[in-house]
Order: sequence, then C-alpha cells, then structure tokens
Amino acid sequence: MLFIFFRLGKEQYALEATRVIEVVPRLPLRPQPGTPDYVAGLFNYHGVVVPVLNLGTLTSGVPCQERLSTRIILVDRTLKDGAKKVLGLIAEAVTDAVEKEPSDFSAAGVVTGQAPYLGTIALDEGGMIQRVLPEHLLPVEVERLLFSENPSGESAK
Repeated sequence: MLFIFFRLGKEQYALEATRVIEVVPRLPLRPQPGTPDYVAGLFNYHGVVVPVLNLGTLTSGVPCQERLSTRIILVDRTLKDGAKKVLGLIAEAVTDAVEKEPSDFSAAGVVTGQAPYLGTIALDEGGMIQRVLPEHLLPVEVERLLFSENPSGESAK
C-alpha cells in the first residue's frame, strides 16, 4: 500500500495515498474568523471552496513552518450524511511516497480521546511513523461549521 509521508515538527506521519486527491504548493488562504485556530483558511480549488487545516496547529499547537517542502495535501472527506467534500491539510516535508504493508503498522498502545485522528505506528530506520486518519480530523461541530449549507443555499463560512 502506498503512503504519503510528511512531518509535523520533528515527527513523521503518513496518509494512505488512496485518500489523497493531490498535493499542491502552499497557497495564500482566505482566513475565516470564528473558526478554531487550526483552520488555516479557505482556497479555490478548481471552482470549489476548500477549507484547509494546519496539521501542526492541530497536533501540537505550533503551526507548520513555511518551507519549500511545506504543502497542502488535498484529501477526500465523506461527511456523516454521505456527502463527498475536499479538505486541505498543511504539512511539512511532504516529499515522499513510500510502500508499506498495513501489517507494518501496529497499535501505539496509547488511546486518547483528544487525538482520534492519530492511528497506528510503523517503525523504520527514520524512527516512528504514525498514520493520520482524515475521517477523524474534525469534531462534528467543526465539520458542520466548515461544510454545512445555510438556508439560503450558500455554503457556511
């Protein structure tokens, strides 16, 4: 199975490549007041307004650094109602796609309700690599805030 590897600070993470739509350069984002601090903003992706999360802010409270390898990873997101949406994830050192077997990943042994988006861990010569589960990134109330429809038919901001 192919995984996209990236870093948040000094830690390594991975996303299943089948969940990734595209990796794009870091772009200017439109801020959205009233959203959690890890919501970096919005951008236009082929005529679709896409909310973007800063994974550094979400995981550690420290925004991802502006580096040449800092990218926005676009992932597919199926909402609770079954609607398909695109979600952007800012991450650092988005440079590798690596084959790993699902069996290479095992339970971390620590379960926290504060970070349900962090999955199993694989070990390699570079250290630990933890899977990120896009379907668990957003609490229900934030998902509603970013993706719900207003009665006027306009997307919520």
